[in-house]
Amino acid sequence: MEAQDKANSFMPQDRMQSLETKIADLLARPGFFQIVHQMAAGLQAGQALAPRLGSLFSTQQRWLMSHLAVSHYFAGMAGGHLGLVRRYFIEAVVEHGLASRNTATAFYTEVLHYGILKPVQAFPSLKNVAEPAPEALSALISWYGLHLSALDGLDGGTRVVRLQEDSQTLLPRMHPYVAHGLLVSEEIRRPAPLYAVFASVDDGGSLMDRLVASVDIAALAEQERLTTGINSVSALARSLNLSRTHAGRTLAAAAASNAVGWSGTAGRSPLWVSRDFVRQYAGIQAAKLLIIDNAYGLAIV
Repeated sequence: MEAQDKANSFMPQDRMQSLETKIADLLARPGFFQIVHQMAAGLQAGQALAPRLGSLFSTQQRWLMSHLAVSHYFAGMAGGHLGLVRRYFIEAVVEHGLASRNTATAFYTEVLHYGILKPVQAFPSLKNVAEPAPEALSALISWYGLHLSALDGLDGGTRVVRLQEDSQTLLPRMHPYVAHGLLVSEEIRRPAPLYAVFASVDDGGSLMDRLVASVDIAALAEQERLTTGINSVSALARSLNLSRTHAGRTLAAAAASNAVGWSGTAGRSPLWVSRDFVRQYAGIQAAKLLIIDNAYGLAIV
């Protein structure tokens, strides 16, 4: 199966090729935007199944801190440690420029409070050492399943089958490579401006997934503006369990950047998203897929 996976990989043979060039190659690949559309729907469905996780991790800063935390947990376990050490995690967050020490500390405390992290079961008396809750790991496996399925859709591979058969081995090997790839990627860390409008606000990721999932992606080639199935801020907010004020404020900021707009009266007519916004969203998905595919290849060696 390993040989088949490597042969099927859509990654360019030239490993020195820049990620930016590889992303452009993917965006030009026939059918890629349809796969992105399916990914948006899958991400939205995952958030609906685990709203607490979706809400906590739907800003880019928290999303990256989450990947870093799980990476440190797996790396620590591989090195014979007991779990995720609070001090090491906070130092890593600061070192990577993700957040201040106070923000990292508050994040760690919050995910413990909500049971996303929990004290290490085998040594409950140890303070400041934690492990992901089973529900969090299950959600992570589902997240990888979505992305590996997308990769398989591009080249006919069998990555997701391998994940389903042996996630307990594959996940700890693969995830540290993925986290590192995300943390060092300029494309991920400094996204294009229309994407960045959403990425920096609470639940911005959920809003983007909902918007992209609701358009007719086949119209992308012919239309500058793609009409969504969203006709009011209130309906959008309810579908994502957000406040109307927060959803409206985020859409207003996006509209000021021409990422979205209303076909008629604001908030009372079909919402559209711009082709440029969808392409920037797709570019981030392409970057993730390339990073994940590279990590998968390293993990199965």
